[in-house]
Amino acid sequence: MESDVMRRIERWIVKSDPERVYELLKKLREPMKNRQAHEQSELVEMETRAKTVLNSADVPTMLYPFYLNFAREIYTRKKRFAGPSLAREIGVLLEKWVARTLDRHVLERIRDEVMTVGEPTP
Repeated sequence: MESDVMRRIERWIVKSDPERVYELLKKLREPMKNRQAHEQSELVEMETRAKTVLNSADVPTMLYPFYLNFAREIYTRKKRFAGPSLAREIGVLLEKWVARTLDRHVLERIRDEVMTVGEPTP
């Protein structure tokens, strides 16, 4: 038992050596930077479309952050789920934000027009 603990500690020390970590991150930095830039541009584009929906629905500006959070949550779910699982996840999100007093019709427009995820089929 003692040797297993010592082995784990030794492996952690080797793995976390600052010079080794630095070299690894140097190799990964450029692709990480590119992915982050792509992700941010997609988010800005999505949020701009959501704001267009909010403007057309005459939503008060002070409520924008809440509706945009709903859109961001869908954005995140779309990367992790698909099909019926995605539809269920978005249904739960919709009910969560309706319970927080956001307008169901506006949320559904964001879901359908901005995020292009239709209403779940029963």
